[in-house]
Amino acid sequence: MSELNPNHPTTRAISDHWHKIAALLLTKLGGSTVITPDDIAALSGGAITVQELRDGIHLNIVSMEEGERLAAKQGGLPS
Repeated sequence: MSELNPNHPTTRAISDHWHKIAALLLTKLGGSTVITPDDIAALSGGAITVQELRDGIHLNIVSMEEGERLAAKQGGLPS
């Protein structure tokens, strides 16, 4: 997965903290997980959206088409 909107303030704010986000997700999953090649293959074509809201950072998986639409809407991609 690549950054569709690398200049967005939220993307810039979290890009250097991916390891902290991964640690928080692992904590929520019970401390560990196994990622298999099948897991990685299943993600092809998807995009992760990151939204900073009042209650915290919201992460979602959407289709690549939706990710591109959202990035373009926020000025990350040409429309």
